[in-house]
Amino acid sequence: MMKFNTINFDTNYLMIVSLKNRIMKTLSNVLLVVILTLFCQLDLVAQDDSLNKQIWQSIGGQEKWDSLQFLAFSAKGNTISDQLSNDERKFLFNRTTGACRFDGYKGTDQVTYLFNFKTPGSDKLFIGGNLSADGPELKKSIKNQLFSDLNLLLLPTLIGQKNVQLKSQKESFSAGQKLTIANISSSGPIFGSKIDGLLYIDQNTGEIVRYEYTDKGEKNTYEVSKYKEIGDGISLPSFFNSTSNDQKSCIFSSISSFVQVEQKKFTEL
Repeated sequence: MMKFNTINFDTNYLMIVSLKNRIMKTLSNVLLVVILTLFCQLDLVAQDDSLNKQIWQSIGGQEKWDSLQFLAFSAKGNTISDQLSNDERKFLFNRTTGACRFDGYKGTDQVTYLFNFKTPGSDKLFIGGNLSADGPELKKSIKNQLFSDLNLLLLPTLIGQKNVQLKSQKESFSAGQKLTIANISSSGPIFGSKIDGLLYIDQNTGEIVRYEYTDKGEKNTYEVSKYKEIGDGISLPSFFNSTSNDQKSCIFSSISSFVQVEQKKFTEL
């Protein structure tokens, strides 16, 4: 009868091998999760970049916008202070220096205010054609009105600000339009206030067609339309219809860009 020598396996060795296999399997799973997460993040970044480009293309391109020096517009509606009348108001400003001219009304008195919205300094306020040394509340109201107007008129360009983020969230269909819904937010003030809202972007044109945000606890919704050519191939939205408050609706009846403007426009009546 043949006898076989039994082989004694080291129990500790088997436990170590088993533990090693479990660790390797766990590390493999973790690595897989990290890789998948990274790919998802890269995909989201690519989607956001594509959305940014689409919005810029819808208004003529970022390069053209960055080269624009002077902008003028006339607006009516969404008057934010009783210091100003509801009549049409006009602004002319230098995007680089911040020099600005306002022409409008306080009651029945014609008002012209020459100031700089980027840096504090000397300014001039004319009421009824006469230079006025008073009017701090009126001056403040005019500046705030400018910022409020620019947050609407320049809405498509705000994505170019360094502290503004645009993140694609989901898709939606409305009135035959395929829309991308994206969150727009800023880490700091843009024209006087932080941004935190939703943009509804037409996937065919790249145009913003709806804007939702909350201001001081009040939700506001704008239907955005009627993009106007303002010069050099640039277009901006001119009609903001508020679906929540008619008084917040704003129409920009005239929008123009200029290469040069006489300096006296910012210093003389």
